[in-house]
Amino acid sequence: MTTISLPAVKKVALYQLALLLPASAALLGWNMQIAYSVMLGGLIQIVPQAWFARQAFRFAGARRVQSIVSAMYWGETGKVVLSAVLFTATFLLVSPLNVGALFSSFVVMILVQWFLVFTILKR
Repeated sequence: MTTISLPAVKKVALYQLALLLPASAALLGWNMQIAYSVMLGGLIQIVPQAWFARQAFRFAGARRVQSIVSAMYWGETGKVVLSAVLFTATFLLVSPLNVGALFSSFVVMILVQWFLVFTILKR
C-alpha cells in the first residue's frame, strides 16, 4: 500500500472544459461556425490529454515502477493516435470549418493545461 496520493492533474480536463464550454456558448451568438470550431479544437486537445493523464497516473508506488513506465508509454502513444484520429475525423466530417478557430482553441487549451498543471504542482 502506498502513502503517496495521486496528483490532482487528473482534474485539469474538467477545468479546461469549464472554460471551453462557456466560451463556445458565448460565441454561438456571434458566429456558429466559429463556436463549433472552437469547441472541436478544444476537445481535440482535452480528450487525448485526459486519456494520457488517466493512463499515466493509474499506478503509484516504488513497487509499481514497471507498470508506471508502461502506462506512460501507452498513454503517450494513445494520446498521439487519438489526436491524429480526432483531427482527421474533424477535417473529413465537419464542413464548413473555421480552421483558424480550430487551431487557435487547440493551442489555447494547451496553454491553459500548462498553466493549470504548473499551478497545481506549485501547491
